[in-house]
Amino acid sequence: MLQFIRNFAGSWVVKILFVLLILSFGVWGIGDVFRASTPTTVAQVGKVEIEQQTLDQEFRRQMERLRPMLGGTLTAEQAKRFGLLEQSLQSLIQRTLFDLAATDMGISVGPEVIRLRIADEPAFRNQQGQFDPNIFRSALRNAQLTEDAYVAMIQRDTARQLVAGAVAAGLTPPQPLVQDLYRFRGEKRVAEVVTLPNGAIGDVGVPDDAAIKQAYEDHQVRFTAPEYRSLTVALLSPDALAKDIKIDDAELRKAYEERASEFGAPEKRTVQMLVFDDEAKAKQVAEAAKTKGLAEAAKDAGQEPVTLDNIARTDLPEIGDAAFALEEDKTSDAVKSSLGWHVMAVTGVTPATTRSFEDVRDQLANDLKKEQALDSVFSIANRVEDQLASGASLDEVAQAQGLALTKVAAIDSTGKAPDGKDAAPDLPGLKAMLPTAFQLKTGATSNLTEGEGSIFTAVRVDSVIPAAVRPLADVRDQVIADWQQEQRAERAAKKAEEIAARLKQGAEAAAQDVATQAGASFAMTAPFTRDAQSVQGLPGDMVAKLFAAKPNEVVSGTTADAQVVARLKEVIPADPKAADADLAPVRASVEQGLENDLVAEFTNALRDKYPVQIYRQRIDQFFASN
Repeated sequence: MLQFIRNFAGSWVVKILFVLLILSFGVWGIGDVFRASTPTTVAQVGKVEIEQQTLDQEFRRQMERLRPMLGGTLTAEQAKRFGLLEQSLQSLIQRTLFDLAATDMGISVGPEVIRLRIADEPAFRNQQGQFDPNIFRSALRNAQLTEDAYVAMIQRDTARQLVAGAVAAGLTPPQPLVQDLYRFRGEKRVAEVVTLPNGAIGDVGVPDDAAIKQAYEDHQVRFTAPEYRSLTVALLSPDALAKDIKIDDAELRKAYEERASEFGAPEKRTVQMLVFDDEAKAKQVAEAAKTKGLAEAAKDAGQEPVTLDNIARTDLPEIGDAAFALEEDKTSDAVKSSLGWHVMAVTGVTPATTRSFEDVRDQLANDLKKEQALDSVFSIANRVEDQLASGASLDEVAQAQGLALTKVAAIDSTGKAPDGKDAAPDLPGLKAMLPTAFQLKTGATSNLTEGEGSIFTAVRVDSVIPAAVRPLADVRDQVIADWQQEQRAERAAKKAEEIAARLKQGAEAAAQDVATQAGASFAMTAPFTRDAQSVQGLPGDMVAKLFAAKPNEVVSGTTADAQVVARLKEVIPADPKAADADLAPVRASVEQGLENDLVAEFTNALRDKYPVQIYRQRIDQFFASN
């Protein structure tokens, strides 16, 4: 049979077939290897190309930053309409411009600077304020960054900051500008305020059936129950894993030896010290101090010793060994350091202490359990993701990997149950998953997501109860109460118009008397500025109206449950030359604004030096298909 195939393969018929087959590959298959591929560059800055993937990553990172501010429900299409895609593109272009500028200036950032910046980042610190490698790795994992990528990012960012800092260095805001802005910001006003609560109107009666039905139909949004979902929640928690971890004595003792420095306090001393520039003078005082004492010898030399309380050996670079070699109440010889010649006396000693193994046994056990649990939780999470991706059900995965399953009967997008209480108070990580849960179809399961404390959560939508208008019979009392509230507000608004008309008559109309006669309350505000957020019951829009008004002018407004009428009583100018005038915050604000303007101008100059070309069509095509 094999021989027949060999003989047949040598025939001219088969050779022709092979030629046709090769040609067909050239046309339909491997031709793409020889034809030019689709360009992926979306912008070019000088000779540096920005790729589609880079823009996509920046766009998605910006979306993740903005999503919590919008209730967690931001789609890519919405983000594009908000201008987030263009913002991401311009951000990448500006960074590239500053990278090129830093290279031209010869700016480089060493590894020690990077290490210090990472260690100083508050987001990477534990509750004791110390840098925690586990928190660092978790934060990078959430941001979908490798350690090398993050270090490179910090390195570039530091170089850019140095460039920007050089551009704005030595900037001084013009004094007249600072003074004018101080006058504008510091001006204060005082107003007479009359507040009429809607409730002061009293009884407005009960609507008839026709009015109730009309009010119900006009405001059905108020009487609509939100969409509820029934969920199954799977949790993978390091604390739950730690409970089942056993640590033997050998591991505990090994950890105790490795961390011995944590469980002991070094010897500390109280040291009195004199410092001299002249060696001979120092030796003379040291010799005298051995008989008179340091305080008396210092007095004879016309100096006063400095006292360093409760310091460790490492707190005294260069002279620590000499200070800790002294006996208590003894004086040292003259000791040389880079600061001069020192004469020291030890006046107090606190011996070193060490906590025993038994004292820290429980702490060590808890720490080791937590470390092992954290190691395990990430490997389990990877297995869970793989199994979910392969099509296994959440119940199967939970049983196989030891995840805790919890049923939530009904929950809305804010985390509330139909009775208005928290639907899952024992699942604090669920709230962050709700935006995802409310985008899934019935029966669908989310990805496993890491939350605070390295707790991983996945949810499955078991059923959906659509949003629906509650029957009138169920909300009749609420409809009547809302109708009555609206009636009181309407009548109170008409009465407020009468109050405003009386106040407009001028200063002769005493605001307090007007308020008393109308059954309202009266108050005189404390002086307030135009950026005041809350002024004794004044709504924010009325603050702006009062700063646009002239003395004795009247403005009106409303709060949720009252009508407010205010008359401008006094304008208090801000004098930048007054003794108590604090221009520093204003000066800092102006300086920041000028710095931003300078950096913007510098960026425009960089665009001239490194021409920027944007390929709009490629961006539109890529993001339309993705």
